[in-house]
Amino acid sequence: MNTGQTVKSFEYTNDFLYIIIRQSPEHGPKTFLFCSGVNLTRFRPLSDGNFGICSNPAFKGLQLLRADVSAFSNERGVRPKGVSENPCAVVTPRGNGWYRESLMLRDVRDGFPQVLLRFSVATLVKRVLAVCAPGEKPPDFFPHPRKLQAYLESLSVKK
Repeated sequence: MNTGQTVKSFEYTNDFLYIIIRQSPEHGPKTFLFCSGVNLTRFRPLSDGNFGICSNPAFKGLQLLRADVSAFSNERGVRPKGVSENPCAVVTPRGNGWYRESLMLRDVRDGFPQVLLRFSVATLVKRVLAVCAPGEKPPDFFPHPRKLQAYLESLSVKK
């Protein structure tokens, strides 16, 4: 049922990863979905294929990011909650190689999604590169998703 309500969405997406923080009015006026994913195929050259699927730094990094986002949210009065179904399926990239995580965020205040988006991208990239490219110090944030993609591709070539 379309109520004509505009749904706010804050997104950072490229071929390596995505973070989408999308309003979920059907769950309440201050409720958002936190949708995240990494493309294990794209990150494979960075990890030299030395890690199994469950030990892959991008896979583990995304799992840890979910915990980081929960802690970050709790500290700011936002209540994270796990979801059993995949409510993000309609807004996330399609195709093979993607590993996905999602959370529901309640009591979200104005401005928080933008702060969380920035935090999430930086945290995920730092976690993955700490294992895949130790000593590499990525910027705290890439203003454009394609610039981050080019940066990660350049690290893959260096390996």
